[in-house]
This record gives sequence, C-alpha cells and structure tokens, in this order.
Amino acid sequence: MGEENVVTFETRYLLGVMLRNNGESEKAIKVYEKCLSVQMKVLGEDHKLTLMTLMSLGLAYDSLGNYEKASEYYERGSEAEEEVVGEKSSEYTLHRGEYRDYL
Repeated sequence: MGEENVVTFETRYLLGVMLRNNGESEKAIKVYEKCLSVQMKVLGEDHKLTLMTLMSLGLAYDSLGNYEKASEYYERGSEAEEEVVGEKSSEYTLHRGEYRDYL
C-alpha cells in the first residue's frame, strides 16, 4: 500500500491512540508525528484526519506534562478546525470545550 495510502496512516494513527492510552505517550508522539507529516502532504492541514492527529499530539504531550507543546498542537488544530467546520458547529464547540484550558 505505501506510506501515502490512507489506510496506512489511519492504521498508524490508531497505533498512536493505543500507545497513548496505554501510557506510552513518547512512543505515541513519534507515531503521530510520522502520521502527521504524511497527512499534511497527502490531505493537507484542513482535513479531518489531520486535525485529529494534531489534537492527539496535544493530548500526548499533555499526558507527559509538556503543557506548552500540548497547547501549540491544540491551538493549531483548533484554528484549522474552526476554518473547516465553522465556529458555530456543535463539533467545533465540543472540541473547543475539551481543550479550552490549553488555549
């Protein structure tokens, strides 16, 4: 399938989620960063999968206590999400509420 195949980076994203949920945030960050670089190239920053990876990177850094780095990813994902789904979207409002302490 290759690195730029959607199934490949979706699977990689899910691996990152599993690692983070199992307390292996440092490993998850490496997986997410590789996934993000391919997503940015193939899908662009405003694609929903890319936004999910940005927010997941924020969560991973947050779990390590690196709140400054977490905030950078939350802000970046939040700004792109606002442009994609709109500020009045219930999805945007839900995510903004989840990360409001970091923005």
